[in-house]
Parts: sequence; structure tokens; C-alpha cells
Amino acid sequence: KTMISNKLKYLFLVSLILIYAHGVEEIINGFQFSDSFMIYGANIFNTTPAIFYWVSHLLWWISLPILFFLFNKKRLGLLLMTLYGLVFFIELHHPIKGLLAGRYYPGMITAMFYPIFGVFYWKQIIKDWKSARK
Repeated sequence: KTMISNKLKYLFLVSLILIYAHGVEEIINGFQFSDSFMIYGANIFNTTPAIFYWVSHLLWWISLPILFFLFNKKRLGLLLMTLYGLVFFIELHHPIKGLLAGRYYPGMITAMFYPIFGVFYWKQIIKDWKSARK
């Protein structure tokens, strides 16, 4: 039995457009040079914020479609899809930082779509978990 509904698969695949568009916005506007997490991570690994950004984000961007195809029919897949759903909350740091700074913060435009999309995604995740219990 498939644990993940076709609707959730569709929402996941469509969300990749948002993820990749968000990455483009970050890159174009220099997120990798201004974000405190990128600077902190770079210091931990004794590298530059740009290298830390590219390594962490390329791994993230490449892993998403791979994980989708590897785990989309197992209970583990539903768990991974749930963990992925956290991105719809985490990315809110962009508009929050923009509001606190009182100006544009790299990534904040596309990040404003995350909670809207997240509502649909999380509604479906909850339905799929309920269905998996039956």
C-alpha cells in the first residue's frame, strides 16, 4: 500500500519550483554574504560564507528529487515528507529578518509564499498520516 497520496507527491513536486526559485533569489541578492547562519557555518568549517552556502544548498537541492524517488512508497517516505514540511516554517526567517531590519532581506520575497503553500502541504500530510494508520 502506498503511504503517500498522489496529492502529496504533486504538492512536493510543485514545491520544488518554490525551493529553486527561492535559491535563485538568494543567490542574485547575496544571501550567502549577509546571513548570520551562513557566516556562522562558514566559521565552524573554516571556510567562506559563499562556499558554505553553495555546499549546503547544492546538497539540499540535489537531495530533494532523489529522496522523493527513493522513499515515496514507504513509511519512511512519509516521515521524510513530514520533515521536509518543516521548510515551510524555517524559511520564514527571511521575511522576519527583513521586518526586523526594516528593509529587503535576501530571499524574503519567495519566502513569503512558503506559509501559503505550507497550509496545503500540511493539510495533506495530516490526511496521509491518518490514512496510513488505517
